[in-house]
Parts: sequence; C-alpha cells; structure tokens
Amino acid sequence: MKSMIQILIVVGVVWSGSAFAFDPIKSAMSAAPETISAKATVVDWNMKTLKEGTNGWTCLPDNENAIGNAPWCVNEPWLNFLKAYIKKEEPTYNGVGIAYMLMGDTPVSNSDPFATEPTGKDNDWVTDLGAHVMVLVPNHESLKDISTDHLNGGPWVMWPDTPYAHLMIPVVNRTEM
Repeated sequence: MKSMIQILIVVGVVWSGSAFAFDPIKSAMSAAPETISAKATVVDWNMKTLKEGTNGWTCLPDNENAIGNAPWCVNEPWLNFLKAYIKKEEPTYNGVGIAYMLMGDTPVSNSDPFATEPTGKDNDWVTDLGAHVMVLVPNHESLKDISTDHLNGGPWVMWPDTPYAHLMIPVVNRTEM
C-alpha cells in the first residue's frame, strides 16, 4: 500500500508539473483581445522572438518571478517605451501608444518608475489593478489636467513628471477588486 501511495505521489507531481508548466506564448497572448493577440508577435523580456506576428502588435508574457499576472500587448510606441524603460533610458516614440494588460498588473509605484517596494507616499503603491489599457502620448503636456490619483475611480496619469508618464485606463471597477 505504501508503494502505491508513493507511485501516485510521483505520478501526481510529474503530471501536475507538465500540465501546469508556464507557457510564455499563451501567457503573452492573454494580455489583449484575441483579435489582436492571435496575429501579434510574441517576445520574451529579453526581446527574443518566440512567435512571429503579422499585425504590428507585440505581446510579452507575465514575469513568473513577480507578484501578480502581468502580460502585455503593445503597439510600436509602447515597444519603444518598454525597450527604453528596461535600459533606464528616455523613450523616443513619436506616435500614440496603446498597451493592453487585460490580466492585471504587478504592484507598482504610481510616482517612481523604478521603485521595487512602496515609496512611503500616501496612496502611491498601486495594488489589485485588474484589467486595464495604457495610452502613451508624445506630448506629456496634454496629460497635465488628468488626475494622478489611481484611486479616483477612472483614468489617471502614472509616473507623472517623468519621461515614462502615461495614461492608465481601468476597464473593471477597482472598488470591486
């Protein structure tokens, strides 16, 4: 009987490991509506292509080592933004950028693009952010009259007064999170 239990445990561990193995392509494609993600290029966070696409969109998988589930699907201006952000350089996009994060996000500072933990400022640490869309505009001056309060019930500017400022647009009611 003891041998049978050990066999069942081994089979269960092997089966669950393969059944639930992280699939970066599937993860990346979950970030946007299928009408976009199905024909998108998929890259990992080193920008290595995992799947060629044909529609100008690029999807990136969740970071398995971070809290939350945060895959992305982005157009070219956002890809420019992400490449610059990874290198801590200033982005050089010229057009309007659109990014989908329909699976949610990792907890993040609303004011400091590179903070890895709460900054101590009131209401600065964004948590429990569900599905949302993000918009980049080349002229950050156009964001000046939009709230920076992520708890305002609607869109807000994240990372204001930095080269990484962008508009966050929740698509689910955050008070129900």
